[in-house]
Amino acid sequence: MTLMDVALLFARLGALSFGGGLSILAELQRELVETRGVLTQQQFATAFALGQATPGPGVIYMVPIGYAIAGVPGAVVALVSFLTLPLLLQLVVAGQWERLVRSAWMRAANRALVPISVGLVASSLRSLGTPLLGDPVDTAGMIVAAVAMLRFGVSPPVVVLGAGALGLLGLR
Repeated sequence: MTLMDVALLFARLGALSFGGGLSILAELQRELVETRGVLTQQQFATAFALGQATPGPGVIYMVPIGYAIAGVPGAVVALVSFLTLPLLLQLVVAGQWERLVRSAWMRAANRALVPISVGLVASSLRSLGTPLLGDPVDTAGMIVAAVAMLRFGVSPPVVVLGAGALGLLGLR
């Protein structure tokens, strides 16, 4: 992929990212792994995990994915391209916010975008989770992590550190 290809792909996905960066994860995975074959599923999942493990906004995973595609220039181009169109849209809307927030059109758009965003995020979770479900150890790990966080209130960083410790012990 050329840097122009990276810029165009990430700009297009940035324009579609209603509901946050996770909403386009499935489409990004389809483009990079299935359609273009630039990354393997494992490389994509690893780059995503690295981005999620770092502090900062949820879309920071664009940096390691861009890096995996084209090194440092790819990382910069991916992030800037992904954020530019939403930023410009926010600047335009901010100037009209008082008028827009009271309009029936805006309320209807908000109601319509919520289920779309939920569906896009669910699709993203499916695209990342499906390859792991074939491995019983990975599946058990996901279930244990989910139960620890949802039932017992264990914080995600503690779960990540615990999984890392188990990996170091050779359990995975």
